[in-house]
Amino acid sequence: MGKLSGFLAKLKAIKHIEIIACCAVLAAVLVAYFSFASCGGETVDDVNGKFDIDKSDYCASMQAQVENIVSQISGVGSASVVINWDRSVSASFSGSQSENPKAVGVLVVCDGGGNTKVKLDVIYAVSTLLDLSIEKIMVYPKSK
Repeated sequence: MGKLSGFLAKLKAIKHIEIIACCAVLAAVLVAYFSFASCGGETVDDVNGKFDIDKSDYCASMQAQVENIVSQISGVGSASVVINWDRSVSASFSGSQSENPKAVGVLVVCDGGGNTKVKLDVIYAVSTLLDLSIEKIMVYPKSK
């Protein structure tokens, strides 16, 4: 018991021991949380149903979906789509991260991109799909 009482006396002599103890408990909780946090896939709605994808595949999946939908618009023909993503992640007080990155710009190159009506149809469709202002969407015709 002599060693234990000596240890407790030294512990009581440390200034702000409560703060040090709280930091140690917080560090242990954070290590446990990040060790057991799930990083698995999520279900995302597709145009024709549901499928499982990882969040890391979200950008590629959305780009493929936009390209598929744009290609189906009357007068577009084949289309290639490039989406520029804001990859900054915002964390909330609960420690969870925002679901997915936000699109900040889109480039569409398609067969009918030289036609003004087709260009406007594509711009408004992409704007609606990605909740993006129309000045951040560019549509160009494919070279022949």
